[in-house]
Amino acid sequence: MKRFFTLFALTSLFMLFANDCQAQICINIRYNGANGNARKYVEEMEKSGIADRIRSVEGCIRYEYYFPADDPEAVLLIDEWEDQAALNRYHSSPAMTEAGALREKYQLGNRQVRMFSPAMPPQNGQNPPQNPQK
Repeated sequence: MKRFFTLFALTSLFMLFANDCQAQICINIRYNGANGNARKYVEEMEKSGIADRIRSVEGCIRYEYYFPADDPEAVLLIDEWEDQAALNRYHSSPAMTEAGALREKYQLGNRQVRMFSPAMPPQNGQNPPQNPQK
């Protein structure tokens, strides 16, 4: 639960300092585990449907996991949201609580969070790339 509040606090700070609250938001979170727990976490997120429920939150553009080549005990989550309101919808969803519970179950820690708005907004009225899994 403590980790949820840390992420929530970081998100709130981002919102305070963002010039445009309608700006697209990208979040990169790297977690570390032990004994293969990072991969087990992702497998259960996908198998249980939690990841798909997150992807179905209105305003979710991307929600994907990657495994760093330099650390077999880590996982990188990249998620993108249309704007702060979309991210807030996710944070208030049951899927956020479920994902947090699984992170606790698999004892993922040493979290590194990076939040930013894309430097190049869509040009000529084009929409940002959409999550192909939707």
